[in-house]
Amino acid sequence: MTKEELITAGADYEGGLALCMDNEEFYFKMIRKGLVNEKFDSLKKNLDNKNLDAAFEDAHALKGVAGNLHLTPLYKALEEIVEPLRQRDSKADYQALYNKMREQVEIFKRIANK
Repeated sequence: MTKEELITAGADYEGGLALCMDNEEFYFKMIRKGLVNEKFDSLKKNLDNKNLDAAFEDAHALKGVAGNLHLTPLYKALEEIVEPLRQRDSKADYQALYNKMREQVEIFKRIANK
């Protein structure tokens, strides 16, 4: 994982680094840990089961992780899920929103696992 790869993927590298006391190794470690959060699987399960309350809790927590890590595209994709869940909108296309978010997770995982 490199600074350049994160920036190219849309991360706010400087912001994330600052939150990690300007320790790049620590920042990279936190990114790796954040991307294997069990809440990603829980979110999928809760969306599939139409448990919007639990899905909201999962998505909201993940949005916080992405925000703290300054993984901006992932944060924005999670924000798109959180808002309809906040309203308990049963007509939202959660599968499409989840897929969009999952795509961002995979982009950052590819970077993190190099």
